Amino acid sequence: MINLRTILSGGAIAVVAGAVALAGLVGLQPAPPAAAPTLAPVATAEITRGALVDSKTVTGTLGYSELAALRPTLAGASAMVTALAPLGAIVSRGEALYGLDGQPVILFYGTVPQHRTLRFETDSPVWVELEQSEAAAAAAELTLQLEQQRLADAEARRADLSARRADATAEKPALPEFVQLAGAVSVAAARLERVSELSAAQLTPAAEIAAAEAELATARAGFAAAIRSLDKDLAAAGLDAVAARVAIADATVKRDSLREARDALRARAGDTTDIAQLAANLAALGYAGPLAAEVRAWQRASGLPVTGIVGASQVVIAEGPVHVAAHDAAIGETLLAASAERSSILDYSSTTKLVTVPLAVADQALAAVGRAVTITLPDDRQVAGKISEVGSVVKDGNIEVTIAIADQAALAGLEVASVDVDFVSERRDDVLSVPIAALLARPTGGFAVELVEDGGTRLVPVETGLFAAGRVEVSGEAIAAGARVSVPG
Repeated sequence: MINLRTILSGGAIAVVAGAVALAGLVGLQPAPPAAAPTLAPVATAEITRGALVDSKTVTGTLGYSELAALRPTLAGASAMVTALAPLGAIVSRGEALYGLDGQPVILFYGTVPQHRTLRFETDSPVWVELEQSEAAAAAAELTLQLEQQRLADAEARRADLSARRADATAEKPALPEFVQLAGAVSVAAARLERVSELSAAQLTPAAEIAAAEAELATARAGFAAAIRSLDKDLAAAGLDAVAARVAIADATVKRDSLREARDALRARAGDTTDIAQLAANLAALGYAGPLAAEVRAWQRASGLPVTGIVGASQVVIAEGPVHVAAHDAAIGETLLAASAERSSILDYSSTTKLVTVPLAVADQALAAVGRAVTITLPDDRQVAGKISEVGSVVKDGNIEVTIAIADQAALAGLEVASVDVDFVSERRDDVLSVPIAALLARPTGGFAVELVEDGGTRLVPVETGLFAAGRVEVSGEAIAAGARVSVPG
C-alpha cells in the first residue's frame, strides 16, 4: 500500500483529502455488498492504459548560447573602429562583423583561428611570419659572426701591441722604431757625458752642457711618448676584446632564441588546416580557380586591399553564423594594440537558441544530461527539449540547467523570452489509470472505485500507484482498460 503522505502533491492532496473525509461518512453506515448494483452515475470516466508521468514545471529563459567576447587583432599599433554589425544582427559567412580603419573584418566558418599571415603568390602560399623568422635568425647569425671577427681582430691587435711593448722595454730592442728611439737616447746620453767631461776641463763652454741635457731630455720624452701610445692602444684593444665578448654572448642568446622560434614555426609549417579552411570558405562563397586568384578576387569584392595577403586582422573564424549581442566599442573609437583596458570590440554567440533554467538544488535529481523535457513557449506552443548541461555552481540555492532545442524553426520570431519547462520526476509506462476524483476511501482502509456496468455500478477495491497529472495508477480485480468508473458530476 502506498503512503498518501509521501506521494500526494498539488491538486491531488485536495482530492484525496476529500476522499478521506468521505471515508468518515462511509464508516457511519454499513458497507454495501461489493456486487450490489446501483443506479448509473451521472458522470463517468474511462480506465485507460498508457504512460503516467509526474512532472515539475520550472520557469526558464529562452535565449542564445553563451556569449564570446571578440578582441580584434590590430595590424598596427592602433586602429579606429569604423563599423560594427548592428545589435541583434545575424552575421553569416563572407559578411563583415566590424571595420577598422575603413577596412572590413570578414566572418569565415571553421574551427582554426587565423593564427598566421599568408601571402598567396602561387597555390603554395608563403607563411610570412616564418619567412620573417628565418630572415631574423639569419641576421642574428651574421651579427654573431661579425662580433666573433671583431673579437679575433681585437685579440690579434692586442697580441701585436703586447709584443711591441715588450720589445720597447727590452735591453736591446729589435723593432726599428724602438731601435731608433733607444739609440737616440743613448747618443744623447753619451754626448752629455763627453760635454760634461770637457766642461770640467774647461775645454767647452757651460752652455754646451745645457744643450746636451736638452737633447737627452728630448730623446727620453720621445721614447716615453712611444711607450704611452703603446699602452693606450693596448688598453683600447683590451676594451674592444671585452666588448666583443659581451656582444658575442648577447648575439648567441638572441640567435639561439630566434633559431628556436624559427624551428617551432618550421615544425608547424606542415599543418595546412587553416589554408584548407580558407579555401573551403572561398569555395562556399562561389570563388573558383587557383587559390591565389580566388584570394585576390575575394579581397576585391569585399573591399579589402588586393594584396594576396591574408592575416589575422582581416578575418574572424567562428563555427557558423553568429548573433551580435553587445557592442564593447563605439564607432570612431581608437583601439591601442598595447592597451589592456579593452577586452573586446563586441560580444557574440552562435545563432542556436536554448533555454537556461535555475533549478533548486533540492530538485537536482530531475536534471540529467540527455533527459527529455517539454518547453511551453509564450504562445502556449510546446516544443521538445533535451538537457545538454547541468551546472555545478550553486547560486542563490539554484544550479543552472541548459536545455537544447532541436526544432530551431519553432523558435522563429523569439529572441529572449520566459518559458515553462516540464521536468519529469517519475514515469510509469503501460499502466492503468483513472482520474484521482474516481477514488473512494474504504472503511477498512485503502481505496475503491465505482465500476460502471450494465445498468448499474459496484464498488471494486483497487491498489494505487503513481499520482500524476490528475490521474492515479490503479490495479485490481475487474480493473481493465476501457472499463468506466464514476466520477463526481
